[in-house]
Amino acid sequence: MTASWQAGKLASVRMTGLAALFLVPLPACQLAAQDANPILDRAIAAFQAVTTLRADFTQEIRDEMIGTNSTSRGEFLQERPNRFSMRWRQPAGDLLLSDGVFLWVYLPSSAPGQVVKAAVTRQPGQSPDVVADFLDRPRERFTVTFVRAESVGTRPADVLAFVPRQQGGPYRRVLIWVDRQDDLPHQVEMTEASGTVRRITFTKLRINVTLPSNAFVFRRPAGARLVDASRP
Repeated sequence: MTASWQAGKLASVRMTGLAALFLVPLPACQLAAQDANPILDRAIAAFQAVTTLRADFTQEIRDEMIGTNSTSRGEFLQERPNRFSMRWRQPAGDLLLSDGVFLWVYLPSSAPGQVVKAAVTRQPGQSPDVVADFLDRPRERFTVTFVRAESVGTRPADVLAFVPRQQGGPYRRVLIWVDRQDDLPHQVEMTEASGTVRRITFTKLRINVTLPSNAFVFRRPAGARLVDASRP
């Protein structure tokens, strides 16, 4: 288990809830006829054209083992290839940030007074970035199939399922809603190895915009204890 996955899992334990959503599948005859490959190719091409990305997010988690559902919200910033941040507005102050060298996890709502520092591996499948991790050479790591057509809000999208080719990883299955207008992921749902389901929905998505100069700078809060998971 990598240090970055340990830090990502710590964030996942804290990250809040999955509300019930109604899914409207296509008839079976249409499902059988739909090919995932053109949709995936467009999503990969669209993502490769992204240098920066800024969006609001809503994260919902359902943990059936302990019977909890919760929701949190914040802002997602990304600068390719390996810098991103998730800054929570609700609960305020929680933060997951990669500065390109280290991943920083600061979750005062659940682990007050503690900062986790982990190495950024830059290897496919080992990033807590929920957009980049699944669009970086996905066919090498996943079997990708078409699931259904379903809108995210008012925007039509196609849902693709990513099933890991190798067992023992952090996810059982990942669903990605590929927007039909910009071919980017507007929603991602991860079923983790533990059975926890985490869904992240992006709104107000803007690409190739100027980001704040301090967007990927982490400053440890005074008095916070550092847990350094970046060393072997």
